[in-house]
Amino acid sequence: MPNGKTDINNNGGFSTDMIGMNWEYPEADYNTRTKIWKEHEDYTKGFFYFIGNDTRIPGNIRDEMKQWGYPKDEYTDNGNWTPQLYIREARRMIGELVMTQHHCQGKEQVEDGVGMAAYGMDSHNCERLVVNGVVKNEGDVQVHGFAPYAVSYRAIVPKQKEAANLFVPVCLSASHIAYGSIRMEPVFMVLGQSSAVAACQAIDKKIAIQQVNVKEVQSLLRTDPLADGSMPEVLVDNEDSHITGNWKTEKSGGYGPTYLTDNSKAETAKSVRFIPEKLKKGAYHVYTYFPKVMNPAAKTYITIYDGEKATEKIINQSDLQVEGQTSGEWLPLGLYNFSEENKVYVEISNKNADGVIVADAVLFVPVR
Repeated sequence: MPNGKTDINNNGGFSTDMIGMNWEYPEADYNTRTKIWKEHEDYTKGFFYFIGNDTRIPGNIRDEMKQWGYPKDEYTDNGNWTPQLYIREARRMIGELVMTQHHCQGKEQVEDGVGMAAYGMDSHNCERLVVNGVVKNEGDVQVHGFAPYAVSYRAIVPKQKEAANLFVPVCLSASHIAYGSIRMEPVFMVLGQSSAVAACQAIDKKIAIQQVNVKEVQSLLRTDPLADGSMPEVLVDNEDSHITGNWKTEKSGGYGPTYLTDNSKAETAKSVRFIPEKLKKGAYHVYTYFPKVMNPAAKTYITIYDGEKATEKIINQSDLQVEGQTSGEWLPLGLYNFSEENKVYVEISNKNADGVIVADAVLFVPVR
């Protein structure tokens, strides 16, 4: 991770998870929850100390652990330790529709989607058992590799007979497995915005939130995503691009459902042209998304046409510095003044390629 830090997370059979000791939390009173918080803090701190100091741990591991410490620039008023226990999942609403694994994997699709989720189905172990004299952990799920999917409006509102004025964008109606995918913070923010738009509709029309016209909400989110009438960012994905030549479609690891690669090393000319729709005249910062791939080309040639002239930009593979838990990074292509929306484009080609060329997505960010 950046700034000399690392992300210590659950990994392996015995790790930072205090398996099975959280079951009381959802129904517990405040005093019991405080006790559970303290138990988890003691366990985690004790685990770190154990790894770095107990003689039953091999010396090389102890020495490695002692090189790390609590982040000196975080939670300075609490001994550099977070004051809050991470609660991924507790009680959840049961709405008119329950999001399930079938929705995550695209086997079922909803028509009233008001936000997209994209993370894999991810659950840590739930309990530790002894089976025939052998200790086993149960409940770990790590299923990835599926496309983004829509989260239903009916999953963020309760049944009307229970409440007609309540939105639940976080503890929403989802199974344990589906929630392990949906529970990412960006998804909660999107569903929160969608809830606010729908709430305004219900207030203005004096109707129950279950009676809101979801198609109107979807239209508002699409046409005025910043909710202030200003020009939003415009994203063009490879699935909406104009392709010349035979490119290979990759289904995981990029931005959106797919991305394109070419490993022909420029034997024949190939290109992918990204043409934005509804782009108003004006100045824009332009970016392209580069996923990490094996054997990438040292240079990628990109042409930006502003409606009057073409500018060639060369992206060096060394410019791609991917940090954190992500598949790639947005790289800037520069600031451009676009004149006519129907002629503007960004084109990625395999010109002079000595390795894999990637074409994934292009983002136009208006200067405000």
